[in-house]
Amino acid sequence: MRLSQLPQDERPREKMFKHGAESLTVIELLAILLRTGTQGHDVLDFSASVLDECGGLEGLCRMTPAELKQIKGLKGAKASTLSAVVELGRRIARLSSTNKRNSWNERMEALAKNLEFYDREEIYAIFLDSKDKVIDEETISYGGQSGAYLDLPVFYRKAVRLSASSVVLLHNHPNGSKRSSSEDIALTEHMREGLRTLGIKLKGHYIAAKGELTQVQ
Repeated sequence: MRLSQLPQDERPREKMFKHGAESLTVIELLAILLRTGTQGHDVLDFSASVLDECGGLEGLCRMTPAELKQIKGLKGAKASTLSAVVELGRRIARLSSTNKRNSWNERMEALAKNLEFYDREEIYAIFLDSKDKVIDEETISYGGQSGAYLDLPVFYRKAVRLSASSVVLLHNHPNGSKRSSSEDIALTEHMREGLRTLGIKLKGHYIAAKGELTQVQ
């Protein structure tokens, strides 16, 4: 049904104020962000076509601002609005775990969810003290869809500088695979031995895929 055919109190903005944002569909939420449609298509039709073009909500979360601008009808302002909302959601997800940073398990779960829509591989290190409390965390490698490069000397210096007792590693698989590759296993063993010579324990190395965690064995 077109927007103009809906009763006034059933249109997205009015519906949100009446029933709350949670009552809206993804298309209705997009319609509020996009505000207007295109020639021949009202904002609800346009929102549905944008979502379809992106491959659903997951696809939308993976798209860059430049990619969004390539969608017919999405000019700079609309594309930047959608990109800003996606990034804001990511930062809110990270913020929600701030009060739990002393727990590395909960921090890992939060990171896994945050990395679910990333389209490049990244490696994170969480540095722990002797009581397994989080001292610091850092993205120690950025890569592409096929892998990430890790500067091991820089990583080791960071661990020593923080006087870390142990380290937890996490990297994501953009392809969604939860299986450990031979490279994952080799890197884990190499880093375990390297940290051991420094008197630091590798507490675990985990894969984040589809928002879930799997330990590299």
